[in-house]
Amino acid sequence: MKNVLVIGAGRRVRGAVLPALWCLPDRFRVAAVLSRTARELPAGPGRPPLTTVTSLDSVDVPGLDLIVAAPTIGEVPRLLAQLVERGASRAALLLDTPVLPPTGLWAASYFSSFARVLASEDSIALPPFLLARRLIDAGAVGQLQRLFFFHNGYKHHALASLKLLTGRSPIRRIVGRKFGGKRRQKQLAFANGMSATMYEPRDYATGRFLLQGDRGAIADYDYAVPPVERIGYVVEQGIYRGLTLNGEPVPPAGLDQDYLANIGTDLFDATPMTTMKIRGLMDLLVAAGEESSPLHYDPAEAVADFLTAQILDKVSYLPSPHLLEHLLRAGERLPVAAYLRARRRGP
Repeated sequence: MKNVLVIGAGRRVRGAVLPALWCLPDRFRVAAVLSRTARELPAGPGRPPLTTVTSLDSVDVPGLDLIVAAPTIGEVPRLLAQLVERGASRAALLLDTPVLPPTGLWAASYFSSFARVLASEDSIALPPFLLARRLIDAGAVGQLQRLFFFHNGYKHHALASLKLLTGRSPIRRIVGRKFGGKRRQKQLAFANGMSATMYEPRDYATGRFLLQGDRGAIADYDYAVPPVERIGYVVEQGIYRGLTLNGEPVPPAGLDQDYLANIGTDLFDATPMTTMKIRGLMDLLVAAGEESSPLHYDPAEAVADFLTAQILDKVSYLPSPHLLEHLLRAGERLPVAAYLRARRRGP
């Protein structure tokens, strides 16, 4: 049983973080929820509401195993400093994307003071994408060549999903086109030779994806060119309940069973995408306690993806966006955290 501090009490925490923790009651105990003002939040089915705390003074910070942080992005540097000062060195830290504000990238130097720091990007753990990745790894469509996101991805979240599906290949270049309103098209070339096309704006109610290999395709809609692996969704009262593959239910395994046994109906946001995010976040919470995992999303990569998406809204061509990641990794070596540790030890 791991002790968890949740930071934040906004839509992300109420809609995804806390429900994901409720679905893992045998693995995690919520020690406290930190917010700017005290408020009552649901604590899960059959439990009385919990009252948030407004200061880390009332939290046993050295006793924490996991910190899940989803505050206002501008508060992150200050919170990192406070956690380091109070001895959070044994805890893994999950920071919600986009991780750090552009003016606070220097705060990456605090990361070395935690057991590990990861970005909680559930777009890399959405059930249909993980199933698609398993099909790709099993050779179901031969060599993956082209990926299409039809309004089902959003900016940096979509970049993270595409990189998962391509086997974490770096992005070599991106060409963007703007049309009327918010309509955009982005074409990506990856270092392993794959390409992707993403159409915006995102609309999770209608968005779909297509993955084309040299011997077939994977799609979550009725794609007309066989052979195709057709992924479908089981949804009841707006709540995701599982997947189908070629019309047959995909048997729930592992955390799927925990999710189905514990997901309630009185959710803050009972929509198919939000509940799929809850299921994906469960994987990220468990992976945070592991030394290595394909679901570990490095914070430097997450910040680089965010900045890439922001830049692409202004320009039409971006070569070598992975260079941003290398620059950010260099920033993590700034001596701020080492200085704080030395100051606590004294002369």
